[in-house]
Amino acid sequence: MLFDYYMSRLSLLLLMFCSLILHAAERNFDARKGLGQDYVDANGLFATHAVVKEFPMEGESRFTASVNGSYVGLYNDMGKWDGLIHFGSFEFEDGKEITIRISYYKKIETFELLPAKRLKLIKVKQTSDNTISITLDRADQNLTLIVNGDPQKDALHLFCNSIDHNAPRVMEGKGIVRDDTRKLIYFATGYHDLTQEIGDYTLMIPDGYRVYLAPGAVVHGSLVCCDAKWIQVDGRGMVYDDKLKVVFNMQRCESGIVQGVLFHGHRAQMWQVILDHCRGVEFQGVKILSTRYACTDGLDVVNCQYCTFRNCFIRSNDDAVTLKGMEQGKNSECTPITNITFSGVQLWNDCNCACVIGEESHAAYYQNIHFTDCSILYSYDDPDHHEELPERAALTICCLHSTFFRNIRYENIDIYHCERFIAMGFQPSFWFGSIPGDQTGPGGISGVTLSNVHCYSNSGSKIANKIHLYGWKKDDGTPDKWVDGVIFRDVTIEGQPLESTSSPYFSETEWDAVKNISFR
Repeated sequence: MLFDYYMSRLSLLLLMFCSLILHAAERNFDARKGLGQDYVDANGLFATHAVVKEFPMEGESRFTASVNGSYVGLYNDMGKWDGLIHFGSFEFEDGKEITIRISYYKKIETFELLPAKRLKLIKVKQTSDNTISITLDRADQNLTLIVNGDPQKDALHLFCNSIDHNAPRVMEGKGIVRDDTRKLIYFATGYHDLTQEIGDYTLMIPDGYRVYLAPGAVVHGSLVCCDAKWIQVDGRGMVYDDKLKVVFNMQRCESGIVQGVLFHGHRAQMWQVILDHCRGVEFQGVKILSTRYACTDGLDVVNCQYCTFRNCFIRSNDDAVTLKGMEQGKNSECTPITNITFSGVQLWNDCNCACVIGEESHAAYYQNIHFTDCSILYSYDDPDHHEELPERAALTICCLHSTFFRNIRYENIDIYHCERFIAMGFQPSFWFGSIPGDQTGPGGISGVTLSNVHCYSNSGSKIANKIHLYGWKKDDGTPDKWVDGVIFRDVTIEGQPLESTSSPYFSETEWDAVKNISFR
């Protein structure tokens, strides 16, 4: 009896000790460090920036992140599932080794750094119950941290920027520097309220101008450019909007470059970045982020041609990337959408699709659309109508208004978490009939290639990793439209090669208007 008594007491003490260990992380976590600090290394090798006090945070930080001991300011916004999504950026000299330490306010049972297959890291190690250490020497990488196996809750997006050696030289103050001789509008480090500083919530960018956002600059408002032959928007700062305006809108622009800037739709339900009837525009290293549900498309490319998007990060609670045709009149007379390239892009959508070609499809045709070397970090169909909507997928071609889709290529794509894998076809309407379609004209989907595309996980849902191909064959007098000629080359799902249409992943496909599916 006495032995049993002491053993029970010992067990109780062990349980108490384990409990203390488990909660040590929470006791040692200091949320205030998530606000970061303004710091420049004495040798100019790296710099961090504090969160500006004017930004409307959604609560105390659940993450902290430091670079060689200096804390990065982490902004946040709420997600659909009550997670708190954190994001922040810093700069360091490319090629110089740095160490990032990330702490979470709870114990880290498991963690995932994405995109795992593409990150160039020297070492990753969990150093305590709630801290991981990352050593790297390659700049211009975007790191996403998912903790404890739940992408729908807390997450951290950390943008590891290079030091910008092409920044314009100005006498930096606290406000906006406008130099019309140099055609330069410069936002210095710190907070800028456009309404107060220029008397308008929207900055209209003149043709030929460069808008530069210094590291640590936070601009409250929206940027718009119309009918420009060339503009440049670059830097390492952020533009955020919370008043139902598009954060950044380019209309009918012939050329331009957008580089390094972060666009954030905070709390508001609206599209984030729009290119409307533009040509020859290039995005490089741009970050676009909105976590609110819904109608928060990340990037809408509307009736554009010859546009390129490289090394960008896009997270939304609707389509991350969508290529839309939004004109009126006969589709055959509408502006086509052609020669659009996405390379090295990271996508995350909490609703709808990661990358969708179509939906509204008022365009003469879609042609030469390429996604290469891209990573889909997370793709979820719909929080309120899960498994109900047949057009939702990580990779989607959705034709609402009859037209043609030709030469669509997905090459070297890593998909880490998704519901439906692929959906390609023709719909009579969208979102329970609220957006009516029109299939009275001719159309078709042909020449689609998926090469070296890999889905790594299974969500467990009934649509997990499904491939839904569906043409249009109705007894209503509308023309038949085929999904004709889809090539699967080195496509794997959960590590297994996709080799024939007898795969159970094709169980949703409607074969009556689908033909010429091949595996090479």
